[in-house]
Amino acid sequence: MTKTITAPSFVVTSGLDPYVGPWTRLQAGHLLRRATFGPKREEINDAITNGLDATVATLLATPSLPGPPLNHFFTEDDNVPVGTTWVEAPFRDDVDVGQYRWPSLRGWLYQSLIDAPLTIRDKMLLFWNNHFGMADVGDHRVQYQYVTLFREQAIGNFRQLVKDVTIHPSMLRFLNGEYSTKYSPNENYARELLELFTIGKGDQIAPGDYSNYTEQDVAECAKALTGWRNSGLWSSDPNNQPHSYYQANRHDTTTKTLSYHFGDAQIVNAEENEYANLIDVIFQQDEVARFICRKLYRYFVYYDINDTVEANMIEPMAQLLIANDYELAPVLETLFKSQHFYDVQVAGDVIKNPIEFLMSIVRPTGWSDDFELELSYDAGNSLHWQAIQFDMDFFYPPSVAGWTAWYQAPAYNRLWLNSSTLQQRINVANATGWGGIWVDGEGRPFDWLGFIDSFNNPFDPNTLVAEFADIFMPQPLLQEQLDDLKEILIPGLPDFEWTDEYALHLENPMDEMLRNSVLNKLKALVRGLFNMAEFELN
Repeated sequence: MTKTITAPSFVVTSGLDPYVGPWTRLQAGHLLRRATFGPKREEINDAITNGLDATVATLLATPSLPGPPLNHFFTEDDNVPVGTTWVEAPFRDDVDVGQYRWPSLRGWLYQSLIDAPLTIRDKMLLFWNNHFGMADVGDHRVQYQYVTLFREQAIGNFRQLVKDVTIHPSMLRFLNGEYSTKYSPNENYARELLELFTIGKGDQIAPGDYSNYTEQDVAECAKALTGWRNSGLWSSDPNNQPHSYYQANRHDTTTKTLSYHFGDAQIVNAEENEYANLIDVIFQQDEVARFICRKLYRYFVYYDINDTVEANMIEPMAQLLIANDYELAPVLETLFKSQHFYDVQVAGDVIKNPIEFLMSIVRPTGWSDDFELELSYDAGNSLHWQAIQFDMDFFYPPSVAGWTAWYQAPAYNRLWLNSSTLQQRINVANATGWGGIWVDGEGRPFDWLGFIDSFNNPFDPNTLVAEFADIFMPQPLLQEQLDDLKEILIPGLPDFEWTDEYALHLENPMDEMLRNSVLNKLKALVRGLFNMAEFELN
C-alpha cells in the first residue's frame, strides 16, 4: 500500500456547544487518542460503555504520580544501591553518575508513559515541555523536578504554573535568570515570558512596539525578575539539593513602569514577591487567555486557526479560562465535550508526533508489561532513541519555542515527516511486525498471538482485521482497505483457511511449526497495517 499523506480540507463551523451526536468507537477512540498516548482496546471499550461525561471526568482526574526513577543497573554509586532512587542523591566527585542517571531518567520517562493511567496528565506533560521549551539543564535531578512539576500542575492554574516555572532552578539556569542582577538585568527570560509563555508578540506596529508589548516592557520585566539564584546543581553535598533562592542585594528595587499595553502599570519593589506581582499584571490582559487557548487548540484539535475557529472556539475558550481564574480543567472539559471536537472532519486529521507514534504501537500491545526493572528501563531508552530519530528528544526541545510542528506555518504537524523521519517510522513499523523493537542488543518481539486472545472473534479473518483497524486507526477503513489487509493475512486463500489453522494452533499450542505459521501471518498483517498512511494520523 502506498504511503501518501495529504493535509485534509478543514471547514468546520461548529463551536463549543455540547456534543449531542452518537457515542461510538469512533468518538470514544478519537477522544482518547487526542487526550492520551496510545489508548488500549479495553480503555476504548470502557469509554464507549461509560459515556462521554464519565470518560472526560476520568481523563481530568488527578492520578498519583509515578514512582521516581531508579538506579536500574549501576553498582559504583554507594549512595544509590540498585533498585533505589537517585532524585535526591548528591553527585560524586570520584564517579560519573551520569552514566546511569541519564539512561535511568530517559528509561523511566518512557516506561511511565507506557504504564500511565488513562488521564490527560502525560499528554499535558508533553504540552508544557514544548510550551516552556527548556533544554541544556544538565543536572538529572532538576530535570526530574520539572517533569514532576508539569505532571503535578498538568491541568491546574496556568498563572500559578508560570510563576512556579519562573523561579524553578531549571528555568533560572536555562534562560540565565540566575545571572540577572540589578547591575545587569538579563532580558532572556523576560522576553520569552512575554513572547512565548504568556501573551505573545503579535505583529510589529511601530519600532520596538508589537501588538501586545514593547521592547521597554521587556527591559522593565527583566528588572522585576532580578535577584533569583540557583544552588545545589551538580553538588556532591548531600545537604545541598538543587533549589532556587532569592538574594535581596541583587534585586532591582526601583519602580518599573510598563507600557500602554498593560495600562501603564507600575511594579513597585516587592522583593522576593515582585516576580509574582509582575505575572499577575501580565495575566490581567485577556490576550494571555487567547494565546494559551490557541496553543491548546492546535495541540488537541487542529493546527489551522481561521477566522471562524477564532470566533467560535478560541474566543469562547479564552473567556471561559478568564472566568475560571485561569484554571485549565474547565476549559479542557468544555472542549472535550464540544460539538466541534467531534466533528467528522476532526478525527484522524493530524500527523502523530514521535511519542504518539511510538506509544500508539507499544501501549495498546502491552509490549513491555512483563519486563523486569533493567529491561524495562532499557526498553524506555530504546524508545527515547527512536523518538530522536523521528526528530523529538523530549529533554532537548530544538529551541525555547519548542518543536516547529506546533508553531511553524503553514506546514505545522506535517513537519514531523520528511524523507529521513518517514523512513525511520517505516523501519519501526516493519520491525514491530517481525523481530520486535531492538533493546539491549536484541529484538524484543511483540506477542501478537497473545494480543488477539481478547478479540471478539479472532477465528474470523474479517473481524480479526476489523478489530486491528479499530484499535490502531483513527477512522474506519474503507472496505477495500480491509480486504487488502485480509489479503496480506491470507493471500489468495479462502477465509476458512485462517479459521482452521488458528483453531488447530489453539488445540496444539506446543506445535512450533504451526505456531510460527499463524504468527507469521499476523506479523505480515501488522506490518501492512502499520505501513498504511492512515496509521501516521491521530
